[in-house]
Amino acid sequence: MTIKITHTRREGTLVEGTEKGDKAGKILKRKEYGRRGGLAFRWGHDLQCWYLRHSRDHAADRWTVNKLRGYLEEAGYTVVVNIDDHKRRSYAEAEAERIERAEARAERFDGYAGNAASRAEGAHRSADAISEYMTGEPIKVGHHSERRHRRDIERMDNHMRRGIEESRKASYWADRAAAAEHFEAFRRDPNRTLRRLEKLRKEFRDIEKWQRGESACGFTRSTTPEGLATLATERDVVLEKIAFEEAVIAEAEARGFKVWGPDDFTKGDFVNAGGTWREVLRVNKKSVTVPHLLTRTGMAVMRSGDRECTAGTVYYGRPSPCKGGKRCTCDTQTLPYDVVRGWASGADIARLEATEPEAERTVCPHCKRVAKGEKRFSTVRGMCTVCGYAKPQNFKAGPAPAPEAAEHQEQAEQAPPVEEPAPVAETCPMCHSSQWNAEARRCAHCHHAPEGKPTPALAPAPGENTHEALALVLIASKNTRRTRKRALWAMTRREAQAVCGDRRTSGRSYMLTWTDQPGVEGTDWEWTPDNGSLDPVLSDLGITPRREWTAAAQAPAEAA
Repeated sequence: MTIKITHTRREGTLVEGTEKGDKAGKILKRKEYGRRGGLAFRWGHDLQCWYLRHSRDHAADRWTVNKLRGYLEEAGYTVVVNIDDHKRRSYAEAEAERIERAEARAERFDGYAGNAASRAEGAHRSADAISEYMTGEPIKVGHHSERRHRRDIERMDNHMRRGIEESRKASYWADRAAAAEHFEAFRRDPNRTLRRLEKLRKEFRDIEKWQRGESACGFTRSTTPEGLATLATERDVVLEKIAFEEAVIAEAEARGFKVWGPDDFTKGDFVNAGGTWREVLRVNKKSVTVPHLLTRTGMAVMRSGDRECTAGTVYYGRPSPCKGGKRCTCDTQTLPYDVVRGWASGADIARLEATEPEAERTVCPHCKRVAKGEKRFSTVRGMCTVCGYAKPQNFKAGPAPAPEAAEHQEQAEQAPPVEEPAPVAETCPMCHSSQWNAEARRCAHCHHAPEGKPTPALAPAPGENTHEALALVLIASKNTRRTRKRALWAMTRREAQAVCGDRRTSGRSYMLTWTDQPGVEGTDWEWTPDNGSLDPVLSDLGITPRREWTAAAQAPAEAA
């Protein structure tokens, strides 16, 4: 057989000519590949071939290709290798695809979480149904009920364990969905983008050195025509990335983001990186030197005089590496400019400290768990009066907005609000109730979670009270197949929700449900005798049901 290994920056490293379960597949599934090792090729159902993860938008990993080629040739295969590092896609296209895939993952994981939550709730309901007829009486050893009693306890235990396990799965997939939803914000975060830009500029300088035949990162690159062509492609890719990330920073600056630098600080200013105002001791090219918080925690403002040497101090079982003396550096710390969250002058800090803290206070975001909702944070001072947390804020005056932007903002404020049409409501395709959650695709009434699209219903007219519309309460029994639904009462939708939501109206083998579109009487449903067992529930809820269904309430169902 002939196996073809291809690589392009657009498609990545692909292996064609082999199936998922053949001999070559076992070789491809070895965790020996990748730039750092430990990766295996995966089978792509959409591609119908094998692919190497993290190989797109990169040059070919020739070490991996040659290693795989040797393994396949030893197994008796004929291998053809085709590498084209110049065929690529734009960086903007790659970013757009990453965000699109993250959105798809979020939707898929959200579905997984909803299904797991539904299974967990069903398992807990099953356990509750078993416990309803168990009075807490101990097992009667030797009695004819011993086996049934032990079996019921075991079943209830299994349902509870399955419910707990499914709840953990629901929490796991919900966290994964939340992470995927925040992927775009993560990629567009200005501070992370600044750090990414610094690495890209460093990479660009290294490529320029390699093109001149100089050493960079401790080694040199080939200056042959092929090597120079590869370096030119890498240079174009890095330049494209830098332009894209600079556009992200420009967009963030238009929204009010501040890019800090050495020109914004002088010795004696105060900087906030998220919690404490610290005095600037020295201004560097890429960072500022401030007092260390190692021995001065719980302070809202920390000055150079508050520093302490840690020589001879033991932290977590290890002595401090500082030896003290004139060259003591353990009491200082450098903060990169991308972690700066606020700037203030000495006069601003003195004004804050002189302000009376007895003004209106709110819950401190730093010690709210310990304080249990106690209002400690002074909004006037911008500091917590107990834990010393200081709110990051920028006292440096920003640039004035552009005249065009101010004019557009004024026009937007003066423009009258646009009335949007009422959206189309969605009802549960099972019970047709209004408790359908369109985002979770799950009904809070009957717990139905279909895969298809729910049945759309027209939005109610303005002023119409949908809760007072007529509804039919039905009874459903376990392990019964009836040609027609059994109806108990007719009442308003609000009353039907209260009755069916009461725990006393469902048991081990039956449950109540309701609908406002039951169909045709005698064909789709029929009245069933009421034995009066649920009269106490109706009396407690203050509901007087009826045993008749008018044609007017059935009109929407007939029209549908």
